[in-house]
Amino acid sequence: MAITPRTGASGDLVAGAVWVIEVQATDSDGCPVTDTVVVTVTLPDDTTDTPTVTDLGNGVYRAEHTTTDPGRYVATATGAYGAAAFTVYAGDPVAAADMPTIADLDVYLGSNSYSDDQLQDVLDAEAAAQRRACRVPAVYTSDLREALLRRCARNLAMRRVPLSILQGDADAGTTSAYPGRDPEIRRLEGGYKKLKVG
Repeated sequence: MAITPRTGASGDLVAGAVWVIEVQATDSDGCPVTDTVVVTVTLPDDTTDTPTVTDLGNGVYRAEHTTTDPGRYVATATGAYGAAAFTVYAGDPVAAADMPTIADLDVYLGSNSYSDDQLQDVLDAEAAAQRRACRVPAVYTSDLREALLRRCARNLAMRRVPLSILQGDADAGTTSAYPGRDPEIRRLEGGYKKLKVG
């Protein structure tokens, strides 16, 4: 006997979107059964909502909840045959004015001597590079923001070493190269990378 999710158990939405919660009730043989399913949604402010559950037939039940405010939502679907849990994070769409600015980049870099024009050029270039490499959603998440600022810091650091080679001193004479890709940027942007086809 089980209540199993038919929609994703976790995910992200834009605040204001409808969250669809769908489950299927089955008996111990895995056959669909009729059940009385109740869905309880816990909102970011810890209040709860019990949306109407629709019987779609064949043991499938659906509830819908509108994510009015940003934050983490948790839902439980319970019935005589078991329970299932779901979570979704709703975020606000980020307008151009709320994207990282040169002031944010200046704080991220700490003490530096770059002009506002230099910082804006780097920010524009790296934001464009990020858009080409990643699927950037309407909700500009904290990991994408951090990756963009790190991209900018790396860009500026590479300007001081045009060939990406660090020369040793006169005695040691060693050289080392910056890695071609920053592992931290790859980690932060990993879930958003565009798939290359062909």
